[in-house]
Amino acid sequence: MSQSITVLHVQGHSPTEVEQALESAFTSRQSQRRLRIEGTFSACLGRITAQEDEASYRYMICRPPRDSSWTPILEVGSRSVGLEVELSRSLGGCAVFTVFVYGDADGDGDLISGYRLARHGSYIDSYVSDPSALFAPPEVGAPAETTYEEDRGHPDRFADLLPIGTAAEDFARIVLRPGWWETHDQLIGSAPEARGINHEESDEELEEAVDEIDRMRCIALALELWGPSEYPFAENVEDVPNRVGPAIALAFI
Repeated sequence: MSQSITVLHVQGHSPTEVEQALESAFTSRQSQRRLRIEGTFSACLGRITAQEDEASYRYMICRPPRDSSWTPILEVGSRSVGLEVELSRSLGGCAVFTVFVYGDADGDGDLISGYRLARHGSYIDSYVSDPSALFAPPEVGAPAETTYEEDRGHPDRFADLLPIGTAAEDFARIVLRPGWWETHDQLIGSAPEARGINHEESDEELEEAVDEIDRMRCIALALELWGPSEYPFAENVEDVPNRVGPAIALAFI
């Protein structure tokens, strides 16, 4: 069974402001809004899921907890490439942090987790738990920007977004490195000319070592994207409880 969870988080803006920015982003692409409803999470999810054949791009904007500065947007339909950048530009350069996990949850394939961060209208960092599953292996000795290194995750680039007491290097070591990256670094050592080389690995061993859904949850908890001790979106959207509060559902064609 395939699994796909993608949640964008917009810092410092209300659900109404996020809705306006989302509408503006799709209007600029000549897309038309197919549906707009507001209500309980489950009611909105039911209506927007029914739009699967009519609207490719479907979103659920949720009200953030009282103490959170991040407004979550669940991506229910197809991914819209570059949406984080467009939202950041539209909302004064604010941070837009997306966490995701997708892949084959119970078959032969692997789950992959990661994040994308846009700020000041540009992408500034990204992380993929196993980039070799998405991209062809680069040539040995290739420039860093053409290797897997750009998807290693560089939390020092957004250290100011981490809660007080959370060091960027600790976040990388504890949350981002275990699994593929740890094996990768052990195989190539510290030789910069070897960075990006592909390697074979035991899927079974990695599966036992890392739960990618849990890694997604840990990334979100580290940045307190919902709160310091809870993140309700690291599961299938159908299982997200109504306790997340009211939602705004938007669908575009």
